[in-house]
Amino acid sequence: MISIKSVEIKELTPGHAPTFSKCLSEESEDYLKHFIPFAEYSEAYIKKILSEKKFDKYFGLFTGDEIVGFYMLRGFDAGFEIPSYGVWISSSYTNKGLSKLTLYHALSVCRLNNIKTLMLKVHPENEIAKNLYEKFGFVKVGIDEKIGHLIYHKNLANQSF
Repeated sequence: MISIKSVEIKELTPGHAPTFSKCLSEESEDYLKHFIPFAEYSEAYIKKILSEKKFDKYFGLFTGDEIVGFYMLRGFDAGFEIPSYGVWISSSYTNKGLSKLTLYHALSVCRLNNIKTLMLKVHPENEIAKNLYEKFGFVKVGIDEKIGHLIYHKNLANQSF
């Protein structure tokens, strides 16, 4: 009998911090070199973020109890009206459509909450991500002068996806 894996998206809680921290810490530096979601990946730091968030959202992608990716919509807690989307997929689970799944989920969450624009940043050399985001209708609007990443926006008002 074959075993069929499924994927579930759940909001991350402080209780997920140990597993989530371990997943990020086990990735190679090269794989994570352009992914800068947190100042550090320690369990304590991630638990603090997940404990103190008020309006920001952090979602995990799970196969069973294993975290295979996550995405976030953050910036609300800092007073921004336009959330910033960021995604990480475990290197063991790349090229399986999970990044696209998180984008569809994020766009739906934004629409359910009447959010009119979604923002993301991507390293200029990350062609795969840039192509994906542009296919989803994101438009380059600038450059983050601090880290050199390209800034993209997607207008969600009256657009289908």
